[in-house]
Amino acid sequence: MNNLENALCQIPKFQYVHEHLFSSGQPTESQLQQIKEYGISTIINLALNDSPEHLNNEDKICLDLGLNYIQLPLSWDMPNTDQALFALDTIDFLVRDQTVWVHCSQNKRASALIFLYRQYYMNLDISIAQPYLEQLWEPNETWTGLIHSVALQLKGRKATQELQQELQHNTEATY
Repeated sequence: MNNLENALCQIPKFQYVHEHLFSSGQPTESQLQQIKEYGISTIINLALNDSPEHLNNEDKICLDLGLNYIQLPLSWDMPNTDQALFALDTIDFLVRDQTVWVHCSQNKRASALIFLYRQYYMNLDISIAQPYLEQLWEPNETWTGLIHSVALQLKGRKATQELQQELQHNTEATY
């Protein structure tokens, strides 16, 4: 591990997801510089600006560093399923041709979404995804509810896609 990789691991609650996706708690200004030097192109912040760990002017700091900055805040007390799905779909779209760093104040919001991302976008079994989440925290009742709600939506989406593919295959086989 080189010095830069070692420095990234020092960011609070850091987790490597895959070569195009990383997550953590709130990075400092100097850590954002290191993230940029490592080759990350986009920062996604899931926290609100009123959290105690919030970095003032993070958007401007990222702009000055040449990082894309997207804030997709999720309420801590009442996270919204549609907003969580939007964040997951945004992450999935971006990692196709960019390297993305997702963070919130303590990597709780982010790790909950990354847990779902690992299962439904990377197709990892829950037994593989669960320990990564548990390394950081055990979701409370609110976030467990969000995880289950989003998982149901993603299962439904996947079942619909599989059905459409099967119907298309059957239609093509008929002709």
